[in-house]
This record gives sequence, structure tokens and C-alpha cells, in this order.
Amino acid sequence: MPDLSLRAVIAGNIDDVRALAPHAAQQDFIASNAESLALAAAHPHMHARTIYAGEVLAGFALYAEPGPAGRQDTYVLYRLMLAAGWQGQGLGRRALELLLGEMRARGATRVALYYAPANLIARQLYASAGFVETGIDADGEMMAVRTPA
Repeated sequence: MPDLSLRAVIAGNIDDVRALAPHAAQQDFIASNAESLALAAAHPHMHARTIYAGEVLAGFALYAEPGPAGRQDTYVLYRLMLAAGWQGQGLGRRALELLLGEMRARGATRVALYYAPANLIARQLYASAGFVETGIDADGEMMAVRTPA
């Protein structure tokens, strides 16, 4: 199994990040990486991260530190995606653990995330990592929380 690492999005990989795509059946479950990168550029408390398997770009993640409003102990994982060819190898769980570790190192004690209720793979992944569903939000997405982070 390849070493997994989180790295910054930089000029040298941003086009490759934009081009990453999940399986076609998952397209409706997650915003495009281009949309996510635009969101991150507009909000300084957001962190766009690449997921590398060895030296190969395999995925993308986006999370936010607490903003000026809301709970100051809560980080939000907005995106976690692996390109289609990297799925089904246990990398999603490993990437999630790396992301949670990075958030804890920045001070997170609670992590929230949202996903489409029909995304059974995401539901299973997050439940296995200790996230507890708290209900459907106004946008129709399931919210889940992990405490401690």
C-alpha cells in the first residue's frame, strides 16, 4: 500500500487537482474540485489539501478552521474525494485520519461534515471513523460530528 500524504495545492499541481474526478455515479454527491478551490480562495480560514499516494496525486480535501461566527472548537470538513482509480483501496479512511490529525494539530476538538444522504459509501466511511449523524440540514445534506476530533 503506498504512503499517503497531505500536501498544499500549488501552482504546479492545481490543474491536476481540478482534473481529478470520482466515479461517474458519484458526480452528484460532491462539488467539483474547481468549485472547491474557488471557495477556498475566497475564504482565508479554509485549507485546500491534496492527497498523494507516494508521488502520485490521488485526491483532494477541503476543510475550514472556525470562522468569526459559530462554535470556535469546530472545524468543518467540506470535501474529501479520491479520484476514481484510487477508490476501494482503503485510502479514503487513511486520508480521513491524516486530515483529522492535521485539524487536531491546529486545535480542533470537534469536526463536523456534511454529505448527501444517498452517498452510502461516505456514510459508512464516516460512521466507521466515529462520526455521529445529527440530522439533515437546510440544504438536504446529512450532518455528522466527531468529538473529540
